[in-house]
Amino acid sequence: MQMPPQEDFQGIGNLKQQFGIDFRMIACDTCFLASSVATVRKHQPAPHVYASKKLSDRRVGRVYREAYALALSGKYLESLARFDEVIRLEPGYVHAWNQKGLCNYFLGRYTSAMHCFDKASALDSRYVESHNNKGCTLQRLDQFDVAIECFDAAESIQAGLFEISNNKAISLLALGDFTAALTCTDRCISAHGANWSVYALRSLCFLALGEISEGLFDLRLAEKFDRGNKHVLALLDVFSRAAMS
Repeated sequence: MQMPPQEDFQGIGNLKQQFGIDFRMIACDTCFLASSVATVRKHQPAPHVYASKKLSDRRVGRVYREAYALALSGKYLESLARFDEVIRLEPGYVHAWNQKGLCNYFLGRYTSAMHCFDKASALDSRYVESHNNKGCTLQRLDQFDVAIECFDAAESIQAGLFEISNNKAISLLALGDFTAALTCTDRCISAHGANWSVYALRSLCFLALGEISEGLFDLRLAEKFDRGNKHVLALLDVFSRAAMS
């Protein structure tokens, strides 16, 4: 994935300067894309396939499955060509527009990705995935305030989703609203969606607030979820230095 140049974020610039925290890479690895073609979570629905018995619809379903399989294999350029065929056959296929956007996202083509997500939202204004995914894309462009608007739109459609609260916490943390970010992570935990990323984000909030012991407690929980995670190990080192300072 192509990333924009490394820059200090407004809310965590001091943390980077003081501890060398690479928040950009943490944010990249902790955000969740809806119906992601890279990381398929067990609770995510299987890719939509046309159920109609009409020949044209069966063809759309076949090509869609081929495109999805290519994307899962990381062959995003080939997958894009297949999703383009799906859209040519069925221009109103909202899932295909979303998946095409995800392929562009993983190729670092963020403007093209947002166009696809906007198209999906235009076809179905209550399509949660496109609002969430556009927010994730805006985060890659450091447009965290606008990303929050997308996550708010997704939450207004379907509240209580772990991924959306997690992603919103990333933007709030980047903007320096640490208390609000903690509130989002609390919602993640309440939704039984806690994993290493949630607790890692919480630890960063506490670090920024100067509450080292609370942050270290959450970081230990993150370690239990994913032992050996590179970000958790790096943050453990940061907290060790912070505790001694």
